[in-house]
Amino acid sequence: MGKCSEWKLSSNYINGKCNYIAYRLIDKNVVDHSGNREYFGHYSEDKAVVQNLVNKLNAEAAE
Repeated sequence: MGKCSEWKLSSNYINGKCNYIAYRLIDKNVVDHSGNREYFGHYSEDKAVVQNLVNKLNAEAAE
């Protein structure tokens, strides 16, 4: 999957609370839209937990 972007943090308000999830673009040369996103894990209200996951995924991809 050489076309994929790095993993990033996405936020979305659900029931009035900010939730976070890890995502990356399937093809980094195409505009960001819902059909061009791959998600990992589940939504969480804890931004730090998801950011740590993003950091781990990016480190693994760099190996």
